[in-house]
This record gives sequence, C-alpha cells and structure tokens, in this order.
Amino acid sequence: MLDAQSIGEALGVHFRVDVHRRINGAAEVGAHKTSMLQDLERGRPMEIDALVTAVQEMGRLVGIETPYIDSVLGLIQQRGRVLGLYPTFPGPDGDIDEETREAMID
Repeated sequence: MLDAQSIGEALGVHFRVDVHRRINGAAEVGAHKTSMLQDLERGRPMEIDALVTAVQEMGRLVGIETPYIDSVLGLIQQRGRVLGLYPTFPGPDGDIDEETREAMID
C-alpha cells in the first residue's frame, strides 16, 4: 500500500486516510477475503493485471520503484499460472496445455 500511495501522490492524488489507519480499519471488519482470493479459491480468472500490474506500470511511468508490488505481483502471477488462472506459455487458444501445467506443479 505504501508503494501505491507514493505513486498516487506522484500523480497528484491526495489520500485523506493514511495507510496505517486504512489497514487498521480493514482489520476491524473481521474475517474477510479479497475478491482476488475469492476468485482464486473458486478457480476463476483473477484480476491480477487490473489490480496489481496497473499499479506497477504507473510506478514505472512516474519513476517510482515498487519493490513490494513487484514481489506480490510475481507471486500471484505464478500462483495463477500454476492453477491455470493466469496465462503463461500460451498456445493457440491462449491457455497452456495440460502437460505443461502438470510440469509446473511438480
């Protein structure tokens, strides 16, 4: 969230609630699953690019490094690829074949 806040501020966005208050507020909601986690658990395509890759790209546009976003993005992309929910080594239909998927899981 700090990476994203820095990017937003570089783009002229003003945040009324700081990151720590936002995280604490979310914790007060109780047990909650993000929409991306719900998609992952249900085997549905995740909005990785819209929610994470876009923020990384905006950081590059304004010259801000995004080490945490880079890490999270790499991990969630790989998780999605292993489960066949994010493209990798696309075939003609844009998906990977079962043999490649199995090799990635092993």
